[in-house]
Amino acid sequence: MEISLRGRDFTDQDDKTESRVAIVNETFARRLFPGQEAIGRRFNFSGPSEPYWEIIGVAADGKYNSLGEEPKAAFYRPLFRDYSAGVSLVARTNGDSNVALNTLRGEMQRLDPLLTLYNVQTLSEHMNVPLFPFRMAATVLGSFGVLAIVLAAIGVYGVMSYVVAGRTREIGVRLALGAKRRDVMLMIVKQGMFLAVIGLGIGLVLAFAATQLLAKILFGVSAVDPLTFAVVCLLLSSVAALSSYLPARRATKVDPLVALRYE
Repeated sequence: MEISLRGRDFTDQDDKTESRVAIVNETFARRLFPGQEAIGRRFNFSGPSEPYWEIIGVAADGKYNSLGEEPKAAFYRPLFRDYSAGVSLVARTNGDSNVALNTLRGEMQRLDPLLTLYNVQTLSEHMNVPLFPFRMAATVLGSFGVLAIVLAAIGVYGVMSYVVAGRTREIGVRLALGAKRRDVMLMIVKQGMFLAVIGLGIGLVLAFAATQLLAKILFGVSAVDPLTFAVVCLLLSSVAALSSYLPARRATKVDPLVALRYE
């Protein structure tokens, strides 16, 4: 049973056939009574010839068929009035869930030794099946993400190395004119990092836009995780700095006369 947001909950007196009371969820109240208070109003779902049900409370929306579903209208009737042999008991506990399960199982058996208990499990165990498709999708997407980062790192290193290597003649000229090797190396690294920062900025904008497509398959975490973005930016920035530094370091160690003849 959902926790009532407003109105009242079912009581022991709601057990008569004529007690036609119900609790609806927020989506139900919003769709059938837009801009109005739903409590005290009546509705019917069995046809015009059947008696109406009075709304006594509004409960929070829930997930009824799948975790990724859109909010659906739902209502609840008192168990004492419309008895069902299959009942689900949900308990919030502190500490070890398995210990609590054993305690609850023992208490149920004490109340009724003939009562059949089945599918007794923790919330984590209960969610294994519903979350399996999302976990598989997350694993596949995560694998592709790691591969994309590796390829991006290799691509950044290759491009930056090629650009710096193509400036060997320029480096030779600067050294021949008296520039310090350290200053030349620092200049090349700064220029390489400037290009890398521009690329990271464009990539972040596109990544923020793409994360909106993943929001529906994520639970408990944000699609825009600051730590993930920070780690990826740090990784690619480090690769860009390294790919600028190593070729520049090699080029500045070459004799200026040799560098000037470099093709």
